[in-house]
Amino acid sequence: MSKFQEAIQQMKEKRDKTIKEIAMFVEAESKLRSPVDTGHLRRSISHETESDEEVSKAFVGTNVEYAPVVEMGSVVKNIKAQPFLRPSIEENLGAIQDIIKKGMST
Repeated sequence: MSKFQEAIQQMKEKRDKTIKEIAMFVEAESKLRSPVDTGHLRRSISHETESDEEVSKAFVGTNVEYAPVVEMGSVVKNIKAQPFLRPSIEENLGAIQDIIKKGMST
């Protein structure tokens, strides 16, 4: 393997590690921000990551059926929104950018 190919492989590995760190960070923030009644919603928040040759993606969320109503509220049911996922990203953009800078530095 050439030095160039080795450098590309190292950057891919850094990218994979960085996206996993971001996903764990956003998951933790979401759990801290989620409203708690029984704790089921908070416990259900998880993350997954996937990477290919060109891009890495992180998915943070829950499969609890009432989570969208908690996050966005419901006019029909007169339920006030209690966002916990979106603010976990939007209010932490600086910290996420720092994770990227640190993780992708050479």
